[in-house]
Amino acid sequence: MPEARTKPSAELDDDALEALFRRAELSQLATVVDAALAHSPARVSARALLLRARVDLRRAPADAIALLTKYAKHFTRARDRAEAALREGAAFARLGDAAAAAAKFKRASELAPSDRAFASEIAMQRAGAAWIARKLDVAERLAGAVIESNDTEIDVALDARVILGASYAARGRIAQQGAVLLEARDLARRTPGAGVWQRALIASSIGVLAREFASPALRDAAYADVSAIPWTDDVAYYRFIMLRGVAWRYALDGDEFNAFRHLKRAAEIAPSDGWRVMSSCDRAYLADAIGEPRWAEQELSDAQELASRVPWPALEGEERFALSLLAERFAARDPALALTYVARYREAGKRFALTLASNDDRRVDAMESFSFGVVQAALGEVSEATRLLKRAYKIYDAIGYDWRSARAAAELAVVTGDDTWKERAREKLAAYPNSWLARDPARTAPRAELAEVALLTPAQRAVYDLLLLGRATAEIAAEQGRSEFTIRNHIKAILKAFNVNSRGALLARASGAIT
Repeated sequence: MPEARTKPSAELDDDALEALFRRAELSQLATVVDAALAHSPARVSARALLLRARVDLRRAPADAIALLTKYAKHFTRARDRAEAALREGAAFARLGDAAAAAAKFKRASELAPSDRAFASEIAMQRAGAAWIARKLDVAERLAGAVIESNDTEIDVALDARVILGASYAARGRIAQQGAVLLEARDLARRTPGAGVWQRALIASSIGVLAREFASPALRDAAYADVSAIPWTDDVAYYRFIMLRGVAWRYALDGDEFNAFRHLKRAAEIAPSDGWRVMSSCDRAYLADAIGEPRWAEQELSDAQELASRVPWPALEGEERFALSLLAERFAARDPALALTYVARYREAGKRFALTLASNDDRRVDAMESFSFGVVQAALGEVSEATRLLKRAYKIYDAIGYDWRSARAAAELAVVTGDDTWKERAREKLAAYPNSWLARDPARTAPRAELAEVALLTPAQRAVYDLLLLGRATAEIAAEQGRSEFTIRNHIKAILKAFNVNSRGALLARASGAIT
């Protein structure tokens, strides 16, 4: 721990606090400063208070305003008062009060008119406020100016790129968002002092895009940053989002082993019960896709139990999408139950936090339309299912989410009986030849499990699953961390259990179990 822990609470080391902030150890910073304020508030520096406000700005903007107002007398220098006004402006923007935010930004400019680096930060915060208000032209102009400036500190330069990328995404220009995020990642990696919070945010955003695009650059960056970022508990949310994105990219690359491994890691750090429901839906979907119905049923049972305890209408985050995923997963199993999840999703409404990309974003409409279209198809409502699935396809096609548009096309092929949708699905999956979708994009029903599977040990079962994916002995050994000799022995035992003499015969038996 830096010196801030060992010194008396009234004698904070501001440099140590700054180090905590840059390492994203925000809870620890808050604890140290709060203890000092309780012991001797008059001796807490303006710098410490401003760092504490920045912690609240990330988690509870109203608390940041309250803190800065309560201790306003600590800000005796004009530069400190300017920064306090800037943080208040950012907090008001996050709360949706654009007028108050603009007034605070103006005050900050007036208090520090000759500080060019600070002027860049004000411009960046104004860009963020414009993005929150969906004034995208303004957001892009301001963020672009900050990026071009030579007087911009690293964290401000990174935040400006994140805002610019978010503005591109709001317009449906997702490829451009990916390019600017990769640029931000490269800048952070080559610049000493880049904050962990910014790096985590950028990495999680890249992880999400790597799931949606076949871009090798996004994929490689996401795979690397899962381990490269020095994640802390205070950026666990971003790590969770990152792990989910990477898991689905592995699945799209045909590597279900690593997909499940990363989904498991994500579930272990899920930041709320709502996100845990989402994690169970993820695993249930993938278990169905690779023919593990009993596993899928267990995941959905866990998801149901958790979902019954979540106060969905009170949430403002993207975890509420779990309700639509539950509806989608139960559509074929229990259409009536699926309808109840549709109703609960609609009851929860579309109220998302202003700082989330989901706020006023047509990708949300596409996700809803797909899930609800699947439910309507299961109910036999062909006309409505067709309308919803076509809407999902149109949106995903327009923004370049190829595998998602392929899923919509595959469902439309089943619903309408029109084989042209099958061809569209195949075209969209050209970049994902090894994915479960490319193997059978229209299959949503689970695979019946052969009785012989119950005879396998857990280790043999793991090898069996990889054999069904077409893995070679060496590949299985590498993925399992075992010797090839051990894997060959497992394969022999598996073939004996199934009373077959070759892998081809084993695969033929397994493929015959598809319902």
